[in-house]
Amino acid sequence: MKFFQIGALLFVLAQPGWAQHKTSLEIVFPSKPSPIDPMIYGQMLENVNDSMIYGGVADMQGNEQLHITPLVKELDIPVMRWPGGTVIYEYRWRSGIGPRAMRPKVPTLAWKGEESYQFGTDEFLQWCKRVGTAPYINFNMGSHPLYQGTLWEAMEWMEYVNGSEQTPLGKLRAYNGHQQPYNVKYWCIGNENYLPSRAARVQDQDTVYANRLRTWSATIKAKYPEVKLLGVGRSIHWNKTVMERSGNYLHYLTQHYYVNAKVKDGNLVNASSTLFAPAKMEAHLKLLGNQLKGLNRQLNRSDDPVRLCVDEWNNRHAVYDGNSYKFTRQSVRKQFDVAVTAGMLNVFIRQSPTVGMANYIFPVNAHGLIRTVGTDDAYLTPIYYLFKQYRSKMLGNKVDVLLKGPGVPAVDANVTIDGDSQEITMGDELLTFVDAAAVVNDNKQLVIALINRSPDKSQLVEMLVPPGYKTGSIWELKHTNINAMNSADNRFEIVPSTRKLTQRGNKASVQLLPCAFAMVELEKINN
Repeated sequence: MKFFQIGALLFVLAQPGWAQHKTSLEIVFPSKPSPIDPMIYGQMLENVNDSMIYGGVADMQGNEQLHITPLVKELDIPVMRWPGGTVIYEYRWRSGIGPRAMRPKVPTLAWKGEESYQFGTDEFLQWCKRVGTAPYINFNMGSHPLYQGTLWEAMEWMEYVNGSEQTPLGKLRAYNGHQQPYNVKYWCIGNENYLPSRAARVQDQDTVYANRLRTWSATIKAKYPEVKLLGVGRSIHWNKTVMERSGNYLHYLTQHYYVNAKVKDGNLVNASSTLFAPAKMEAHLKLLGNQLKGLNRQLNRSDDPVRLCVDEWNNRHAVYDGNSYKFTRQSVRKQFDVAVTAGMLNVFIRQSPTVGMANYIFPVNAHGLIRTVGTDDAYLTPIYYLFKQYRSKMLGNKVDVLLKGPGVPAVDANVTIDGDSQEITMGDELLTFVDAAAVVNDNKQLVIALINRSPDKSQLVEMLVPPGYKTGSIWELKHTNINAMNSADNRFEIVPSTRKLTQRGNKASVQLLPCAFAMVELEKINN
């Protein structure tokens, strides 16, 4: 071994968190292209009393926050879900149109806050246009005796939004200042109707929901055949019932997944339970995806299949208060959130095209990408940079990645994830510390997203560069402390860096610190 090689090796071994763990990576190009839908990079807005809308994208009077809009626009978000979420069970759309001085202020039942209706339908849709995102509206199809949503109310909302100026409610929209129809394409019927009754929500059995969904979706599609409808999904049994009764009218079934991280004294505890949690979501999405293939065939929809929308997802923090761990949306995104968020995005890519949409909650404040400071300032969390990079580079057709390296048995990871994956039991399959997804994008670049899911050991990834490609740049988001974060006082603690990746022969190596993320670009060689 030459002297400079020995010196380099000793330098690497001296780095914090380094261990001689090596993972080999090989790219396999599928025989048939499998496109990734950019809609997997969507977001969601909901007034849950934590400054996502009021004090977030808008001020307390419902006016767009002009210092936030450019930051949101820069993300190039493909779709934005609104107004909820749980909020829809008590949301009345008519209260959020017309003169603002005439709109009511009401206490919210589920989140114990207030809805002032200052950021209503027109404000939301006009804001979506300014930030360049496709709006997606959620209907209340609850069955609470006082708060239930009715089909006629939903149809009137659609007429207000999409009806021509000659219709009664299209005329009202024009009177309120927007003459042309908004032409909103995405509408969801219901939200988590399967959950136990709470506040304005009443739990539905699968047959009750599916029967009502058939009536609603058939009526809506008869009048608005161009829209794309989402129905509530859940489990194998629930989805089968919904698809058999309403599958001819739907374009998506929604699924919800929440990773649960425990934080004590600012540090992640039971780290493997959090960092490997996306693997359980992926196992469930595979299960549902295989079922959907059969159900789509039965409905003669193989050429226009119903797909899955991961309608709500993020990594929730439960912070120890001295007595117990309590869920809070005010725990700022940290370096370990980079690993979890990238892990979820990698799953959506690998499960394309079964997963056709996904909506992270939320873009601003709470679990968000952007954090406001006062009324005229804001800073970026690490996952802002992550979303922006994925949206820019991880598009096109997915390719397969073969990984061989150290990890943990899935059953030992003891993952903590709530939502629709509870029917999955993890076995003894090995979950490698390194996770990866890859695409060939429109620029013919081969782009590989790499994550180190180990909380305390660095990983060395040795990549086999495919014939016809050469190494380009590597984009990294990393920190020596997995609990590090950006803050109002220290806004650049975690920021991305880019460098040239060196290739030796047909191989290239990447060192990943614990919970680090790297995106490698391989350039096509022009023959």
